[in-house]
Amino acid sequence: MNKKFLAASVLAAATTAATMLGAGSAAADSARQIHFAYGTDNAFVSGHIQGFGSDTYRLDARGGQTMIISAAPYWSDTVVTIKGPTGTLANQQQWARVTLPVNGSYELVVTSPGHNTLDYGLGVKID
Repeated sequence: MNKKFLAASVLAAATTAATMLGAGSAAADSARQIHFAYGTDNAFVSGHIQGFGSDTYRLDARGGQTMIISAAPYWSDTVVTIKGPTGTLANQQQWARVTLPVNGSYELVVTSPGHNTLDYGLGVKID
């Protein structure tokens, strides 16, 4: 009986730790899709990040297009990482301009690298 209780406790602790660390497919599925309104080439998203936290957004684009990212407010510590099918394309504070290498799904990861809690806005444009 003791061994069953210990095994259940270890399993519960491991599940809790994995959830807190964002491990597994649940973390990958938490990305929010960015959609452009019909006839436009840009979108704006906003969010709130606890210190050392992150938000992930996903969008589809074609190789050869240029993605322009701008984070607001300009003075914040927001860092935006652009990840694509070929790996990390940029890791910038405030803004980035990247020519996309291939067709595919791209992720924008907005992070707060310090203890500060951030409210942010993110402009995304595809040329």
